[in-house]
Amino acid sequence: MRPLPAVGVILLMVVSVAAPVTGFAPPAQTAGGSDQLPQVTPVDNTTNHLAIPASDVRSTTYNRSSIDVGVAVAAGSSDLRSDYATTTFERQFFQQDSETARDRLVDETLTDIESQRTSLEQRNEAAIQQYANGVITATEFLRQLALIDAESRQLATRLDRIRATAGTAPDYSLSPAQRFRLENNRGVLKTYRGPISQRISAETAGETEPNAVYVEASLEGYMLSTVSDGQYTRETYLGQDREQTAVDQFAQTNDSLGAVNTRAENLYPWLYSEQYPSVQTYGRSAIYQIQADHPNGRLTAYLDGGTANVFYETQTLDLTTVDRSEVATNVNQSVRVRVQQSFESGPLLVTVIDNSTGSTDDATVKINGKRIGTTGTDGALWTVEPRGEYTVTAITQDGDRVRVPVSGLV
Repeated sequence: MRPLPAVGVILLMVVSVAAPVTGFAPPAQTAGGSDQLPQVTPVDNTTNHLAIPASDVRSTTYNRSSIDVGVAVAAGSSDLRSDYATTTFERQFFQQDSETARDRLVDETLTDIESQRTSLEQRNEAAIQQYANGVITATEFLRQLALIDAESRQLATRLDRIRATAGTAPDYSLSPAQRFRLENNRGVLKTYRGPISQRISAETAGETEPNAVYVEASLEGYMLSTVSDGQYTRETYLGQDREQTAVDQFAQTNDSLGAVNTRAENLYPWLYSEQYPSVQTYGRSAIYQIQADHPNGRLTAYLDGGTANVFYETQTLDLTTVDRSEVATNVNQSVRVRVQQSFESGPLLVTVIDNSTGSTDDATVKINGKRIGTTGTDGALWTVEPRGEYTVTAITQDGDRVRVPVSGLV
């Protein structure tokens, strides 16, 4: 039986104190130019967020998923193949009669997972470029992300089962190299799945009601955001800030996790004033995860050691905590429509009021001609604000139509 590697080498590590770290100088961060990456945008009274630089945005739109038998079948087939591969590994593992044979099986299985992970990375990159260049629609782009999300979760489950299976075998343990490979893959796979991608997968399978998603894309990244169940959710990926072959800047210091905290505090100062996040590293992947539940919601961000920048981020914010201001109102003889903003590509509140009674009115809301949803009996609809100038249109059940031109936040 091999001796186990030192505790903490590849397992969860939490840092509770952020302090300057010798040998690490955080890159400069500005709010303006796209030449300064990552584009972590300052937001008052809540967490900053990762955003595609304005000059890099190639496409923006709203999209609403619907049941898609093809996507559901593809995801289901992939799930079955993953289950079969997992159970086959477990059966074969316990059939081996030597440590060497078990090592060989683990290595072959990890190689197979790494091959599929590489395929996911290539598909993700291709889907982003195809959508940004207008080759595929937003609907197809989101379906591709949903499939990548599902397959990433399946591969992560296989990794967990490898570790669990090896852990139950008498007189056997994974080698340090195998543990590092396993953790490297876990870290990378985490950055190819997110809350909105997962929701889209459920929507295409008919498991949940479809919801409008605001989509932005550049040639190397995307941002998805939506509002549902009283929360604003945001998922952003910037491929240009992930350099897998670059030297890990944080690992060059005498305290890599302290250096990550120093960098993260520079990017998310409000968060650190409210709640120090946990910090986790994954093997030698140079991926560092910071995560925290804070008074307004939850942040998970992934920094790349090669660039020292955030390249993937997911956020949720409770709508009750979002600061907003009224920016536009329009009225006809029957209906008044009010629009309230929060921050760029953030939550947007549209309220429709009956002029004669002063009560709220049920209306269909469109933005730039795209149907977003209905206000319902409370007369209010939360959605996501697009970039630039846009027009909100409210159409009541009586056919009254009110248009509200709005200048977007920049």
